Amino acid sequence: MKTIRICHFVNHITGKSDGVYTHLMMLFKNLDRSKYEQFLVFQGNEKIENELKKMGIQVHVISSLNKKFSMKSFVQFYKFAKFYKIDIIQTHFLKPYTIGGLTNILLKRKMIHNYQGLFINNLYNTKLEKLFYKVAHIIIHLFKSVDLAIAPSFTSKEHLLSETKLFPRIEVYYNGYNLNSKSELNVELVSFIEKLRESNHIVAIIARLEVQKRIDVSLEITKRVFLNHKNIFFLYFGDGPLENEMKTLADELDIGESVKFMGFIPDIKDYIKYFDLLLFTSDWEGLPLTLWESMAAGVPIVSTDVGGIREIIEKEKCGLIFSKNSISEGAAAIEKLILDKELRNCLGKNGLEAVRNKYNISSFIKSVEAIYDSI
Repeated sequence: MKTIRICHFVNHITGKSDGVYTHLMMLFKNLDRSKYEQFLVFQGNEKIENELKKMGIQVHVISSLNKKFSMKSFVQFYKFAKFYKIDIIQTHFLKPYTIGGLTNILLKRKMIHNYQGLFINNLYNTKLEKLFYKVAHIIIHLFKSVDLAIAPSFTSKEHLLSETKLFPRIEVYYNGYNLNSKSELNVELVSFIEKLRESNHIVAIIARLEVQKRIDVSLEITKRVFLNHKNIFFLYFGDGPLENEMKTLADELDIGESVKFMGFIPDIKDYIKYFDLLLFTSDWEGLPLTLWESMAAGVPIVSTDVGGIREIIEKEKCGLIFSKNSISEGAAAIEKLILDKELRNCLGKNGLEAVRNKYNISSFIKSVEAIYDSI
């Protein structure tokens, strides 16, 4: 049986807390290697390159992906895909979709676009860039260079359809979580958290400190909660471009007694079990992998109503939803769960059972293989 060669094409992963990299690692570790040979083409990162090479994954760096636009990226990707006789091009993010789709007019390979919650109409693109990407998307459609898009939730599928009807079809998958995924814990960190728990309930925020995650909203919620409850502590895990700005904001809000920024912690998923709940305040999402990690740890979620989060939280009864940017609703949801231990435990148990029975690594891999086989 012929091995299917799949090239994952991405332009922005850090190997830290980014969901796309976690998603890719699930594929690299769990797809049947006798059936699928996987490659990664990306912008370059020494840590990621070393990690994947140890796993036997072929890595190709196109450094020009770091630029806004470069013809060199098109040429290099075309040469790579042709030389390695790639069967399926799987793009992640808009730039790789555009480069992959336009070069695939000549390559004529199968192609999948992995939608992550943002496409052309987003705040990162200027009007000129949006125009360029829209024209490219139309050309890719006309030349039938893409076979389908895949979305991490049914809500994400609807969001993509509301922006474009040009994909031949859109399939839905759920990432889920691998319950057997464990790592060695940092003893000092565990000791710190456990000591903090002796006199506090702990709300954790696990996110890149960037615009999308609206850390400013979470800090405003923290202030609102702190006014009424001095025994609730907020721990922030992650780094990013807004780190200094958010620390300054915390000082300005005078909530230093209830907040600590922990920075990026490797394998933070394995520490979630020590928290009382997780808080999400994003402006947009596809379906964050931290949601599955929280469910697997038996910890309830309080989240803004974005992406496919409501889809899972309401169906599995594993958390509470509040309106985007509503400080009062977010604070009220946190207070409700902290004050009601029975409800908190019930929601956490529901999440864990859902991951065990539905959203596990086996279900995820089967759904992905079915998508590959369908094209």
